[in-house]
Amino acid sequence: MTIYGAESGIAIVAARVCDFRSLANIEVELNNLTVLIGANNAGKTSFLDALFAAIGAGRKSLGADDVRLAPGELTAPKSREVTIDLMLRPVDADGKVSSTYPEGSFWTNLWGTTGIAIDDDISEFTGIRTTLRWSDVRGEYVLERRFLKEWKAFEDWKTAATQERPVTGAQLEPLALHYIDAKRDLDEDLRKPGSFWRRLTEDLGLSVDEIEEMEKTLSGINERIVNKSAILKHLRESLSGLQSVVASDGGGVEVAAVARKLRDLSKGVDVAFNTPGAQSFPLARHGMGTRSLAALMVFRAYASWRNKQATEGGDSIHSVLALEEPEAHLHPQAQRSLFSHIKHVAGQRIVSTHSPYFTGQAALEDLRLFFKSKGDTVVNKLDTSTLGPNDVRKLQNTVIDTRGDILFSRGVVLFEGQTEEQALPVYASKYWGATIHELGFCFVRVNGTDYFPFIWLAKALTIPWYVFADGEPRPVGDLNRALVRAGEKESGECTNVVVLPSGNGFEAQLIDEGYLSEIERVIDEVEKQENYLGDYIERLDRTKKKKGKIRDYKSEGGRARAALDYTEENKTRIARPLAEVICSLPDSDRRFPANIKNLLEIISECHELSKSEDE
Repeated sequence: MTIYGAESGIAIVAARVCDFRSLANIEVELNNLTVLIGANNAGKTSFLDALFAAIGAGRKSLGADDVRLAPGELTAPKSREVTIDLMLRPVDADGKVSSTYPEGSFWTNLWGTTGIAIDDDISEFTGIRTTLRWSDVRGEYVLERRFLKEWKAFEDWKTAATQERPVTGAQLEPLALHYIDAKRDLDEDLRKPGSFWRRLTEDLGLSVDEIEEMEKTLSGINERIVNKSAILKHLRESLSGLQSVVASDGGGVEVAAVARKLRDLSKGVDVAFNTPGAQSFPLARHGMGTRSLAALMVFRAYASWRNKQATEGGDSIHSVLALEEPEAHLHPQAQRSLFSHIKHVAGQRIVSTHSPYFTGQAALEDLRLFFKSKGDTVVNKLDTSTLGPNDVRKLQNTVIDTRGDILFSRGVVLFEGQTEEQALPVYASKYWGATIHELGFCFVRVNGTDYFPFIWLAKALTIPWYVFADGEPRPVGDLNRALVRAGEKESGECTNVVVLPSGNGFEAQLIDEGYLSEIERVIDEVEKQENYLGDYIERLDRTKKKKGKIRDYKSEGGRARAALDYTEENKTRIARPLAEVICSLPDSDRRFPANIKNLLEIISECHELSKSEDE
């Protein structure tokens, strides 16, 4: 069950958007904190802009550029309308969604019977529809907001009936969404009219007598500075010539070294910041990371102060923060620290991010993945209701916390161990002529055979996934159980799963495919000794391996067994250089072992990738 902040008594639980920019038709469930993830141009910013168009404080003007263009269209037809629906629910003192608004509450008095409707479950809600449509009379696009009479199923949501009278500004004002985009900068905000800093400091909360006393002091300070400064006195005398030009009846010129009025102080204020043991510098001389973070801290102060003032005045406000890429300009550890600051911002928060460090701290149920399918934006959420507590813990701790980059990947390749982790990216880079990072893939070691949480997550977020698995009976059995549990067929029937044949592991398969001479060459390079394997055989033949098994290196096939033992004992030392040697063989037919080539061909077909011309 989703728990919302209980302070305001309401929560926005869902948003629907149609024909707004790249958003053809989407529905997004909103939590107290909702984290939007996905590739660039997937629609995250358009969604935040749609919310701002609906209930934003200082609402932006919208026009033809905000109406979605279908493929092949140069301009949108005038009949196409942008529609944005928001559903609000009452929330009780525990933060749980309630079925009714409390009688006589702030919100029932504000919205009345026209703003509160009843859904099919006989629960009260408030629906607000924002439409942008072309007006022939006015010759421009017109924005309208009306309360909804009903909340229909998503398949039919645009036909929902609305109230006749529009929503008033007064009915929307306590429901203000504040949008902070990725270009935030406190140094700029200090001087920009309408910024959160200026809104917060315009009224300093002082009495008339206190203001009069302080402004008298400011005037005295100003006079002393001017009288003590020969330069300022000289400027004042020079500017006195203005009197004869613009003021026939006399007048005077004053030079104000400091602001004389308290209301002007915030216009010239600066913020200095220093780290321990360092000199203090104004924000303008700090990097964008510090200035961006400072802007967020000011909004946090603004939101908490606004809530405090409203509560003391007997009113309610529901503050909503739409935040774009809070991690911008911050180093990884600062991105992790930032999450706790955002969690403590008052009200609901909707955050778009590309940071695995930030996302890794979010709860699974708070994530929303935006991606493109056939040109249109699609939004997915994780439904963990079918998972047990241990599965959720593994997903959070094993996948999200440590490999949050999976959430932003084009595709995920899963495998068991260190050898594959070092070798497969080398083969992939050689095959496609680009690194896996350039292509947007994640190659992920599952630390054994615990494939299930990774497969489940990839499927839940519709991220293409592939498995490259050893062929030993136990790992294959573990893989098959994970596949079936995730709703897939066993490995032999999955076209995106490659299992090594004959019960082989990675190293054994290379030997079976005839790469023994390349393995010996790399062993010599790694050990910096010619015929190192021969020496290895002489030293260790007939000795015990782990689990007490006797090494047999001098009977038929003994050299291959020795090479296999060495590679398995030195996985991290040999895997990458061996892959590089094999990829560079003169015979192009031998540059990619058969099963690795099969995996790369499967991925290429699914993602429309071409083999590098050099190969």
